[in-house]
Amino acid sequence: MKIAVLIAILSLAFCYRTPQFEAAQQVIVQYAAGHILEAQAGVPRQVVVDVKFKKAFEIPPQVFISAQLLDWSVGLPHGYMERVSDITTTGFKLSGVAVGPSPLYSLFVDWYAIYDPRIQVVTFESTDVKELKTGQGERKVSFTIEHSLKDATNAIVGLIGCKHLLTNPIVEVKVEQVTPKSVTVSARTYWQAQLEFVRFNVLLGTDQSLWVSPAYVFYNDPASSHPFVKRAPSAAEVQQTIELPKVWQSGPRVPIVTLRGYDVERARNMRLAYNKVVLESKLQYNLVTWWDTQMYGVFHQAAIFVADTTYKIFDPDCAELFSECNFKGDSITVCDRIPDLPGYGWSKPIRSLTVPVSRRLYLFNKEKYEGQRTSFIANQQCMESITFSFAQLQSFEEEEHPVLASQ
Repeated sequence: MKIAVLIAILSLAFCYRTPQFEAAQQVIVQYAAGHILEAQAGVPRQVVVDVKFKKAFEIPPQVFISAQLLDWSVGLPHGYMERVSDITTTGFKLSGVAVGPSPLYSLFVDWYAIYDPRIQVVTFESTDVKELKTGQGERKVSFTIEHSLKDATNAIVGLIGCKHLLTNPIVEVKVEQVTPKSVTVSARTYWQAQLEFVRFNVLLGTDQSLWVSPAYVFYNDPASSHPFVKRAPSAAEVQQTIELPKVWQSGPRVPIVTLRGYDVERARNMRLAYNKVVLESKLQYNLVTWWDTQMYGVFHQAAIFVADTTYKIFDPDCAELFSECNFKGDSITVCDRIPDLPGYGWSKPIRSLTVPVSRRLYLFNKEKYEGQRTSFIANQQCMESITFSFAQLQSFEEEEHPVLASQ
């Protein structure tokens, strides 16, 4: 009897969650700090930092990172890698790796920790880049990566690792296609540049959760007098302004900027960053380089994530019955079947309910599969007040004999 009462109490808990979000900048290594990426030449060598969330998540989040600042020596081969690992409800580990013997001076990262079913982070790395490792002229390889966000429509990509082997550092990654099952990203180089591997992460979202800009290219002719190419010994900043669709000009929004790649003069140090990200009715940010860098091209992109803390996240494996419309009031969870709802302490009419994907919920107005049967395959936000006595949840695969099969 005590066990039955305990089950009833647990089942009647208010079970849906709401999204959680946190973002910040993290310095992995900084110039002139004496770290091993700068002071040593062994390959590979790495620095790992622990990132702690200000507030613990209920569920371990997904973490998307953007390389906010890159800074390394002119010597070849050279490059970098940034990596997220050991994600928990309280934080994660962030690694910076030097993939060549040349000094790697600074790595700054913007990170976004998100618990929201309308978002998915996909991270991918490949050394299968023969077309980029050999030859010359424009070369491109494409990677198709499966994902599980079936409603995905938009995606932003950030370059978080590569290794340059020959001549000037040139690399670009770009989202080519998003489908309900996969995302295709291309990696490109040209001239006589050669790459050994590329690493990137993709933030996928729905039309309601993520707006993504086009894949921008900020190009400067080598013969031009643009400050990224020719200037006095000083840093240079160029502001980027993005017009936003009206529906994205207000609300709980978070701006995201990524560097998708670059084209740097081979005889100069690689120093590139973005900063001063401002989101109002427009999105603005600056592309930045230093006095001893000549930057012929910057590949970048921007996005807006909707940090909607009122969005309800329901159990992906169980149905929920609510006593009020709009998934409010008291609730009871149905993961298999409850043959006697009143016996579990539930005697209220049902005004709204949730049903997991690829499941069907059966409700009977009498116990033991008797009386009128009603079935649902989707969430019901508001229904006529109905009282049921029996509930059962089944997958579509069990529907050959949906109810009697589990008696």
